[in-house]
Amino acid sequence: MLDCANGSPSPSGEESYHNMSEVRDDLQLMLDKPAIYLYDQDIGRLSITGLQFGGTVFGRNAELSTVKDAYRRSVSGGSELVIISGASGSGKSLLVYESRKHMLAGGGIVLSGKFDQLQQGTPFSALASAFDVYCGTLLENSGTASTVGELASNLRSSLGRDVHHLTKLIPNLAIILDPVTSPINRNEDCDNAQKRLQYLLCQFVDVISSTFSAPVTLFLDDLQWADAASIEAVNHLLTAASLSHDKRFFFLGCCRKGDIDEGHPVRKLLKNVERSSIGCTKIKLDLMDEHTINTMVSETLSLLPRLTRSLSSVIYHKTKGNPLFVSHLMLSLSKEGLLRPSLSRRRWEWEMKKIEDRELPDDVAMFLNNSIMELPDGVQSSLCILSCFGASANISFIETLERALQKNIRDDLDVAVAKGLLDKIGVEYRFSHDRIQEATYNMMEDGVRRLFHFTYGLSLASLSIEEECDGILFIAVNQLNLGGPAIVQDPSQSFTVAGMNLRAGKKAMEMSDFKTASSYFNHGISFLREHHWGEHYDLSLELFELAAKCALSNGDHKRVSLLFEQVLEVAHSFEDKLEITYTYVRSLLTSSCLREALTKGLYVLSELGIVLSGDLDALLVETKSMLAEHSDEQLLSLPVMTDRTKLMAMKFLSRTQTCLLHTKPEFQPKATLHMVQYSLRHGMSGLSSVGFVLYGSFLACLGDIPAGYRYVKIAIKLAEKLNAIGSIGEVLAVGSQVMGYVEPLQSVNEVIVRSLEYGLAVGSISNAMLSRLMNVVCALWSGKHLSHVKSTVDDTLRLMSSHSTL
Repeated sequence: MLDCANGSPSPSGEESYHNMSEVRDDLQLMLDKPAIYLYDQDIGRLSITGLQFGGTVFGRNAELSTVKDAYRRSVSGGSELVIISGASGSGKSLLVYESRKHMLAGGGIVLSGKFDQLQQGTPFSALASAFDVYCGTLLENSGTASTVGELASNLRSSLGRDVHHLTKLIPNLAIILDPVTSPINRNEDCDNAQKRLQYLLCQFVDVISSTFSAPVTLFLDDLQWADAASIEAVNHLLTAASLSHDKRFFFLGCCRKGDIDEGHPVRKLLKNVERSSIGCTKIKLDLMDEHTINTMVSETLSLLPRLTRSLSSVIYHKTKGNPLFVSHLMLSLSKEGLLRPSLSRRRWEWEMKKIEDRELPDDVAMFLNNSIMELPDGVQSSLCILSCFGASANISFIETLERALQKNIRDDLDVAVAKGLLDKIGVEYRFSHDRIQEATYNMMEDGVRRLFHFTYGLSLASLSIEEECDGILFIAVNQLNLGGPAIVQDPSQSFTVAGMNLRAGKKAMEMSDFKTASSYFNHGISFLREHHWGEHYDLSLELFELAAKCALSNGDHKRVSLLFEQVLEVAHSFEDKLEITYTYVRSLLTSSCLREALTKGLYVLSELGIVLSGDLDALLVETKSMLAEHSDEQLLSLPVMTDRTKLMAMKFLSRTQTCLLHTKPEFQPKATLHMVQYSLRHGMSGLSSVGFVLYGSFLACLGDIPAGYRYVKIAIKLAEKLNAIGSIGEVLAVGSQVMGYVEPLQSVNEVIVRSLEYGLAVGSISNAMLSRLMNVVCALWSGKHLSHVKSTVDDTLRLMSSHSTL
């Protein structure tokens, strides 16, 4: 209005008011948003800094309300899932950031992580990062010191000795707990270990929520790059919360539109959610319309929408409404002086004709690529190095990388920060957007990229050995694998890389990520050269054994069979075949090939001198005679079995008795009796407790309840003494059925509850579900009100359904 009064309207007159409704609209905006439209801008500062963008979300009010509504439902009890999808640059992360402010303002806890295409070799990369960053924040906040102590106490009480499995995944949790390090058992069954980790994460979330009396939100970005193990853990977290009325868990995920195909783990998650009582909301973000783009331009320039409409129209048609493209185009126009602050008019002005005539690529990626090409060669080179490691990197890692490459890259990265292509947030360099990282990465030809990856991996590999850093190890091996076997020129490097993959795979197993471990072992095998069995036998054997073990965990039975057959052909001895043969038998059992598994198991046992033939009654008499020589205390004091071959024999006996139970149940007690006798001759192991509890159950079935009860109690004490975590759930589940004939049901029910907890804690789902059913029976026969029994049955059915055991 003042411009018009001073006689200086724009040449076209488009800044003049045409009617009073336009005056009214502008005055209303000044009242509603005075900081944007009424108060003066610091034009002097803007003339130095150039155009600045804030974190405002434009045109997403409906979507923001949808996220808030879903979150409120989760706070009321249960679990909710929201998946936000949209084209790259459509504003998914900004929408989540705005939602996050709402959650934190309400006292909620938000854990955030981000998947990365180039960091898929790091076990549970985004999930582990989300929990680790949260724990790190707790440690840094001096105001939460007393609560952190309470959290540590609650975790120890809830998780016990199993908590060390989480500290391998969440390093900052180890600082909070300062636990005594427990040994990792790499010989445990992989499927149990994965389910155990899922259970422990659920317990961890429960403890966090109860300690701080707050609902927990987990946000994971870029789900299109998510690994299957992480998504399975998310599914378990959602399911566990949905089965309890007092648990509150909210999952928020973002993914690119069209990047989640039918075989993607997220698809499986959504299908599981749809079959359950978990709330599921899908939000699709479209590109912005012209009106929304004008609002964005108007508020960014602090000019009324009426004044920016013509500029916004040009920007909209050049960018097709992609918010990322819009922001970077406006920044580019500002740097070129086509969009600039006017000191005389104290507002932004622009050269419309030149902006209209400017030619732009149709795709935002090409536009970003052109922006990168305008940088000095040294800055481009450093950006290319950074892009090889993903969308972000910690400054401490960059310092490590500089030592490994003997090259300074931080100065160049700071130039990129000044140019707006990188953000420096705290102790991290981060590409301003994923598309900038992808554009930089794709500037290099495929062969050049592979060579760079391999070179960086070799440089970091030596440092990982010197500094004994698992984080650097995973990064180094991932870089080597991105390079691939074809890049290797020196044959000795092939075996070095294979060995590095073996180390990384073992570390991944310790973190219970067997899918990532499988990838490492398979990569290690791919790097092996011809004649590797003759030149590197031990390395080759271990890679094949562990690859088969992880393949079984991942349900790849064909891979197990293939690896098994190769080892059979080249193994130096029968003992060298035992580990992979045991994995193969487990694979046959899992795929319901029971008779084939039984045949293979009986053959191995016969080679080990154990023959399940002869009269059952005679074998029982012999077993009773051997046991008669030992008191209860003497049995519990027998030496521990340490011989590797004999331990494998116990494993085969255990699996064989399972086969017999389903194919020839009348012969199953023979395997049980041999387990007891083998333990008496060669020492006790964790599986000895299983043999003794099955022996007690067998005696009880024969009518000798007192003797059966005696050996059940011995089995429980033996499992506890040997800390047989993997066996104690089964021992308690089987033993409780005999104890019910001797002890009150209330006492037996306590054992059943313990069995359920142990079964879930170690991932022994079948035994856990058996215990849950026994819990229902005890509730019925101990006189519980029928409404309580019905509620218990309903909860049990939901729990069994969530574990696919119905």
